[in-house]
Amino acid sequence: MDRAIYIFAVGLIALWMLAGAWGHFFRPELFYAIVPDFLPKRTVVILSGIPELFIGLGVLWPKTRALAGLGFTLLCLAFLPLHLWDLVRDTPAITPYPAAVFRVFLQFVLMWLGWRVWRAGT
Repeated sequence: MDRAIYIFAVGLIALWMLAGAWGHFFRPELFYAIVPDFLPKRTVVILSGIPELFIGLGVLWPKTRALAGLGFTLLCLAFLPLHLWDLVRDTPAITPYPAAVFRVFLQFVLMWLGWRVWRAGT
């Protein structure tokens, strides 16, 4: 992996995950709209912030960076069905619609970056 892309990927993953974890813990209501109604929204949001915190911190240390990159990819993959579901429901959480489409596209870019960080460290 090109060194500049690697540094960018590590920084983006750290920022994305730590900002996300902060939001999940201190402003969980911002994420309620993306959680399906049959799930306990606050619990799901708080619990999903825990791996974000660990991944965000883990990617900052060289010894855990590759594993954090893999964890980031898997977490993005786990969140992908929510973003796809958001595209087709009557009241999407991400609006306007082009932003929701972009968010799905971005999910694939993020997974690729995490995968590259993992592969660079293995």
